[in-house]
Amino acid sequence: MKRAIFFVLFALTFFLSASVTHAQTTTAWTGFFFNNVNLQGGPVLVREDAAIDFVWGSGSPSGEVNADNFSARWIRWVFMDTPGNWTFTTITDDGVRLFVDDTLIIDGWVNQPPTARTAIVNLAQGYHLVRMEYFERTGNAEAHLQIISASFPDWRGEYFNNLDLAGAPVFVRNDSAINFNFGTAGPGGGIPGTNFSARWTRSQYFAAGTYRFTATTDDGARVWVDNQLIINQWRDQPPTSASGDLTLAAGNHFVKMEYFQRAGGALAQLAWTPVAGGGEVWNGEYFNNPGLTGAPVAFRVDDNLNFNWNSAPPTAGIASGQNWSARWNARRAASVTGYYTVVATADDGVRVFVDNNNILDKWFDQAPTTYAVTVYLGAGQHDWRVEYYQRAGGASLSVSIAYGVTNPPPPAPPTPIVTGDLILDDNATGFLKGGLATGWHDVAGGYGGHAFSTENNPFTQPYYNWARWYPRLPRAGFYLVEVYLPGGVGTTRNARYWIAHAGTFNFRALNQAAYANQWVALGTYYFVANGTEYVSLADVTYEPFLSTMLAVDAVKFSPR
Repeated sequence: MKRAIFFVLFALTFFLSASVTHAQTTTAWTGFFFNNVNLQGGPVLVREDAAIDFVWGSGSPSGEVNADNFSARWIRWVFMDTPGNWTFTTITDDGVRLFVDDTLIIDGWVNQPPTARTAIVNLAQGYHLVRMEYFERTGNAEAHLQIISASFPDWRGEYFNNLDLAGAPVFVRNDSAINFNFGTAGPGGGIPGTNFSARWTRSQYFAAGTYRFTATTDDGARVWVDNQLIINQWRDQPPTSASGDLTLAAGNHFVKMEYFQRAGGALAQLAWTPVAGGGEVWNGEYFNNPGLTGAPVAFRVDDNLNFNWNSAPPTAGIASGQNWSARWNARRAASVTGYYTVVATADDGVRVFVDNNNILDKWFDQAPTTYAVTVYLGAGQHDWRVEYYQRAGGASLSVSIAYGVTNPPPPAPPTPIVTGDLILDDNATGFLKGGLATGWHDVAGGYGGHAFSTENNPFTQPYYNWARWYPRLPRAGFYLVEVYLPGGVGTTRNARYWIAHAGTFNFRALNQAAYANQWVALGTYYFVANGTEYVSLADVTYEPFLSTMLAVDAVKFSPR
């Protein structure tokens, strides 16, 4: 009898224990809240949170939880759909610890004001266990976690078919910059030119200093840095610029911009520059001719290069708003070794040099046009020079320099830039393909009158089809890589290209169905030209089995 009673009690204990065990969900965060700062004992509250994005102020997460001296733990299985570098950013007041697959990646377990901390982790595709631990001592409380996919190396742009960023976005894409003049056409993806909204987010490295963030929009915009609202122009308005200054510690910071367009023309731009007095200035020389010849007629110190002169002279000493030129020099610090992105918008001509190497040359009459180029810099001081001329009509110039997130090995010493494009077609020496021979199909048309196609695989299979293009580049340097997509062939929305260059790899996914009979850019990369570098494409698209077709055609390498 005693044995029977013991068995019943044991079974009941097991059942009750199992009934309060909380599964680690894949669709929400399971949050455990404790009435102490050390996550000790049993939680006083367990709930599911759709996101870790809380500003409690002097209040409490819930009636069961203290307003001060509490802690929390959130757990969730997160599916990483793209292999590569994922960015995790926490913003908390007070302490935080973040784990991925039980590996500590952020450790800020201290009393602190709202503080951003970022970690970049290379992850394989699949589910990963993410755990965030947090405590609040006294005063105001907040806790935020942002995870940025490897699919979004620049800005993650979310586009909504309403004014209020409501519901799920119609589409999400990677945007290299927030520099859009949508006009009345809209952003694409079936969204019209009126009554839409967008949200852009990214983790961005800043050297220590004070920065001026400027949003130019038609209509409304809001900008946050590390969850601190610095620009709030959430209203209907004609094209308007608004700025906010913020002092940042060296490191990565989370930047978010929200935007809406009601009617009329649509414009959305965001830029930032160090505030004057922050340790770097642009020394300007102005010439009364469009060729930078003779002696300058005026000198001026500018804290950034962001001008819209229109038809007016740029400064005293210039006779008119036509036929003049200017040159600016600055010594800027590269805080870390890696790629830096230069974005220049000019009407008319512009040239950009770093350490006396010409990295951007658009020296001709033109309407306002935006160009971007990447350059690999070692940590330390670098000399920058920007040259500009104005012929006639409106005059404008904007140049920004931003740190990139990719840190490949140092490239070979600089060599003269090569002229001429190198095109590797699908029948050229240097093109290889493999896999299941019956899975390859000849296609009439395409570049050079021929292309290949192959059906997709959802995952890597023993006989998956693949192709590689090995260019014989004449010199080391930066090259724009483009692929030719023939019309009516590729239907996959996830063609996964890999660019092997300078001892590292870069990934680019393309929606082949969106292009027809055109060259499509994969990006600009540094190649050491040693014969081992390549571009590759496989039939693995993570779409349903044999549901789409991949186009395989020519690849072009253009020196930059």
